[in-house]
Amino acid sequence: MQELQIKRLLDEAYLNLGDTDQLSFVNPLTQAKDGVYSGNPVLELCSYFRNPDYLHWTCKILLNINLLPFQAAILRELWTKTFPMLVATRGAGKTFILSVYAILRALLFPGAKIVVVGAAFRQSKLLFEFMETFWRNAPILRNIVGSGKHQGPKRDVDRCTFYIGESVIMAIPLGDGSKIRGLRANYIIADEFASIPTEIYETVVQGFASVSADPVEGVKNQSRVKTLKSLGLWNPAEEGEEPDNIGNQTILSGTAYYAFNHFADYFKRYKQIIASQGDKKKLEEIFSGRVPANFDWRKYSIIRIPYHKLPHGFMDETQVARAKATIHSSIYQMEYGACFCTDSNGFFKRSLLESCVCKDPIDLPSGPVQFPASTVGTPNSNYVFGVDPASEQDNFSIVVMENHADHRRIVHCWTTTR
Repeated sequence: MQELQIKRLLDEAYLNLGDTDQLSFVNPLTQAKDGVYSGNPVLELCSYFRNPDYLHWTCKILLNINLLPFQAAILRELWTKTFPMLVATRGAGKTFILSVYAILRALLFPGAKIVVVGAAFRQSKLLFEFMETFWRNAPILRNIVGSGKHQGPKRDVDRCTFYIGESVIMAIPLGDGSKIRGLRANYIIADEFASIPTEIYETVVQGFASVSADPVEGVKNQSRVKTLKSLGLWNPAEEGEEPDNIGNQTILSGTAYYAFNHFADYFKRYKQIIASQGDKKKLEEIFSGRVPANFDWRKYSIIRIPYHKLPHGFMDETQVARAKATIHSSIYQMEYGACFCTDSNGFFKRSLLESCVCKDPIDLPSGPVQFPASTVGTPNSNYVFGVDPASEQDNFSIVVMENHADHRRIVHCWTTTR
């Protein structure tokens, strides 16, 4: 073998394609053009940038990012499905690929509104920080977007916003949902979904995408289709959508958790929908009745990536081996195996502890009671402090109890060691 051939084989070894000289490739940019792109190279180039099959190339050119084959496959699935779910091992790069996806959507679909939520503002900020890194390292992206006052990444106290032309990406804190209820978005990214409270997600976050990207145009199109059908002029072939035109989208992502968590419930439901293959009887069993109008099982997708399916070298195998040797098997399966475990191995089972947590309001004569932990007291309330001064054989701890007329609340616990 010649030296250049050996170098090429080594450079392309990570693709697992063998000797690429023995393969046949077609470069669409070098092919003769006709039809809509004839004589319009700009429109042609934009169509390839948006094509799900070439997103790895888009990332290389516009974002200055090289993707591994499995990352390109994830990105393609996110690009073409309305309800994708990403469940992957700790360290698989979920936050990275979601950040890449958000940037590309905002750039290639002008006017897109993307909302990124996590259980804590910190999680949303992680995605935003990746996007800021892409912005700094991608001169072509900065040149396309420009450096105007209302372009690029901006940080505020209660949200982080990324402006790309007419598109906007918002990373927001979830809180109790009251301060974000009025937001609207075409694309929702819910990261670390297991930690997002079910009530807030289903009543507030899902409502972000309940309105069409262009409501007026959506009503006009539906009326047009209805009229064509009534006149007998409707062609069913016209219903086919472009692979990247998926409508309003919701992405669920995170590390697997216990089977009694709502993330596992969503995982099971998605899996049942996909396994039904559109069978009406199976779908009726899933929905416990009539299947919703316009329901399409093909819009659902699950991407599950355990540690052993990642390419060798992607993660530090020494650290993974240490984790497998030192932590409980159930925790390892959740963190690295992308498995939803039924319960913990401790004397006090996690399911027992979860069953003792009151997630719904408790009705009392004074009204419904539901409260979070507090770090600051309220002036008109009475508090009782319980202090355990241990410091040698046990932890020093403080418990704060808030007194009310017909009940008491434990609003804060704190512990430390010497």
